[in-house]
Amino acid sequence: MPELPEVETIKRDIEKQVIGHKITDIWYDWPKTLWPDPETFKKAVVGKKFKEISRRAKLFIFHVDSVPLAVHLKLTGRLLYRNQSDPKDQFTHAILKLDRGKELRFADLRKFGWLRVLKDEGELDGLLAEFGIEPFTSDFTLEKFTAIIKSKGIKIKPLLMDQHLIAGVGNIYSDESLWCAQIHPETRAKNLSAEKIEKLYTCIQKVLKEGIADRGTSVDKYLDLFGQPGKHEPNLQIFRKNGQACPRCGTAIKKIRVGGRGTHFCPECQSL
Repeated sequence: MPELPEVETIKRDIEKQVIGHKITDIWYDWPKTLWPDPETFKKAVVGKKFKEISRRAKLFIFHVDSVPLAVHLKLTGRLLYRNQSDPKDQFTHAILKLDRGKELRFADLRKFGWLRVLKDEGELDGLLAEFGIEPFTSDFTLEKFTAIIKSKGIKIKPLLMDQHLIAGVGNIYSDESLWCAQIHPETRAKNLSAEKIEKLYTCIQKVLKEGIADRGTSVDKYLDLFGQPGKHEPNLQIFRKNGQACPRCGTAIKKIRVGGRGTHFCPECQSL
């Protein structure tokens, strides 16, 4: 699933390429992609212009004139900016045809992603309220982060991935953050020392910034707005490197399952 760096990369490219375009028509072959239903979706956006875009966690928030439009890529979704004459992209299930011969394609192998027209700003606020504090915002203070960590007896990795608590961090960047902070992924969150919590707080922001700088990580299905893979995979420290040497101490990286997710860590640097 695309995480904060991947979604932020696409959002920044959309700001440059898509904002200002008018939607002239909608095509789809999988009705469940368009919420609440294709006809309502089409009536709400055709003839209107992309005015602005923002991001909350892994969610894109567009304003098409005054209409709020939310987009979630889920596991395998892609937003692709194309010429209308370009060859079809595999797994394309919805196309927003734009003026000037362009289009915004939504491709999704697993068909879990969606584009959702919202009734008003109130419905948008309700949707965004589901997410917790987010790195790179004023809400993401060490004090608030510490309060979340200390209030939970669950393992630290599932906590980092809980979007209701901390938004935008998924499997890749939780592994990388925990390695950076030298914390075992199965450590009980409330047992972390103040020193470890501060280190993790810093590491989360560090690894996310590095992911953004490299335009995301393409270890699965992620492609950017132009259909290109991210460049961060070679710069990952431990994710999907089980059996390889830890970059810090040389110990073989191990893979276990934590909270149902494949998890990579160094048994020496990240002792439990």
